[in-house]
Amino acid sequence: MAGIQGNLGLVQDVHLIEGYIPVDIEERSDATWDPTMLVNEIFSDVRPCPDYAKRSLGEVTSSEEAIPMSGLIEKLPSGTEKPSLLKQWKKRFVRCQNCNLFYYEDNKATRALGIIKLAGAKVTLAADHTFRVVEKETSTLYTFRCTTQAFAEDWVQAIKNEKERADVAKQEEEASRSTVIVDIGSSSCRAGFVYDNAYPSVCFPSVMAYNRETKNKDDAIYGKGALLPSVREKSILRYPLRSALTIQKFSVEAKEVVGLIRHAFSLLGVKPDGYKVIMTLPQCVKDSEKIELLNIMFEDLHCPAVYLSEQAIMALYSYHMTTGIVVDIGDRMDIVPIVDGVIVENGVSRYPYGGRAVNEAMTRLLAEEGYRMFSDVQQYVVKYIKERASYVADSLEEQDEKCQSDPAEWTETVDCRRFRMPSGILSVKVRDSRFKATEGYFDPNVFGYDNVGIHHLVDKAIKAAGMDNRRELCRNILLSGGSTKTRGLPKRLQSEISSLMPANAQVQVHAHDERHYAAYKGAAVLASLEMFDSICLWSADWLDREPDDRIKLLSRW
Repeated sequence: MAGIQGNLGLVQDVHLIEGYIPVDIEERSDATWDPTMLVNEIFSDVRPCPDYAKRSLGEVTSSEEAIPMSGLIEKLPSGTEKPSLLKQWKKRFVRCQNCNLFYYEDNKATRALGIIKLAGAKVTLAADHTFRVVEKETSTLYTFRCTTQAFAEDWVQAIKNEKERADVAKQEEEASRSTVIVDIGSSSCRAGFVYDNAYPSVCFPSVMAYNRETKNKDDAIYGKGALLPSVREKSILRYPLRSALTIQKFSVEAKEVVGLIRHAFSLLGVKPDGYKVIMTLPQCVKDSEKIELLNIMFEDLHCPAVYLSEQAIMALYSYHMTTGIVVDIGDRMDIVPIVDGVIVENGVSRYPYGGRAVNEAMTRLLAEEGYRMFSDVQQYVVKYIKERASYVADSLEEQDEKCQSDPAEWTETVDCRRFRMPSGILSVKVRDSRFKATEGYFDPNVFGYDNVGIHHLVDKAIKAAGMDNRRELCRNILLSGGSTKTRGLPKRLQSEISSLMPANAQVQVHAHDERHYAAYKGAAVLASLEMFDSICLWSADWLDREPDDRIKLLSRW
């Protein structure tokens, strides 16, 4: 076989390329390839929301092993403080666990007679071997009596310990069940509930597929489903928040963005009409687009409240700072200086290239080595290879010399067997493309742009701020976005920026481990503040305004 022709392009002497196996191209072509396994792996970094519902069950199950305290004690009828002729003490089996106090007919019963919620409850000890619990929600009094005072003290301490757990769990539950975060990027969308140390519960590609004949976007399929071969066969793939690499400005269609939001809520398994929504968007979304988006959120999705924010500001909050320079690199690249929570507009740099340009550079370099992957779905293979093999060199020239002198030492093999790629690729050996593709961050000529490198853009951001803020900005250079996870980037960026600063300047690039979700984490920080409700836009306020007057409400952000 001299070569393979198709969506993969022409590969001459395919048997000579290590990592290939012969395949029947007609049987397994790019058009029929299912990338689900690959896409699932790329977007797998999610965590389930804590299941607070388990704490309200009164039924004993085999999994309930940790029992803080249980035993037979006496109980008066609910609402009774002292016994009377008709209301006498009765022995009950009582169990303190799962943030509740359960009481049963006896120790053999599996169904509780009643459940006392300990969150916010008041617990008091009396001198006659008794203790009382007043439930917060119902104000119902429950009175118990033990055989000794010491036994009563033990019960009170156990209940207070469980009450502390209940209070924390209640706060987490109220937060998680009242606010949803939707972090929308040009490459992926992340969504989940707000709780302590929140993390996305769902993550999916920001892609939609609509019928190529009818062009009807109302029936579009979003996320991973859009990449299925049966869908791609009859559809056009579109990335709603992705701009062309040749232009710096871009616009979004609100209905397409809402389609991504609907899909996020569907994956979370909840309806938007019961939740406040804090939504982060890429920079440069115009006010007119925000208004159209909010109209749909309030009028069609019936969200009770919405908060919109730029991802750069939310990323800043994830570092628990209010002043700093956010270097946000996803598909795009944005350098945003922020002082006391306010963006310094003169220092902002926004470019349509970033991680996506690295993908395209790596695609070209891999093609030179015989791996041709140019279609939309094959770009996910390039993304997978990039995330596992690429790095930023300390010095391009020195690294290139090392690679040329000992290629085997600097070659990374990426295993692709389980993805059953249509080209027959079992693995990809990546050599100098590992570091040459990422060099475009510091030398955009690699990407084909006549611009300055990222370190010069940070220098511009620092100098745009007042003299009193520059030292603090130098110390607070904050990385955000999935592309900043590239190995070696923080070190190289700090070195390059330091070379542009005065000798006595202290340059510090911060890169926390979860910076790929920095905007999401920052949104969770904001949503957990007591004042969050006051800065949200509420449905009633929005709908009461005339359409032409609604733009004034955006000023609060």
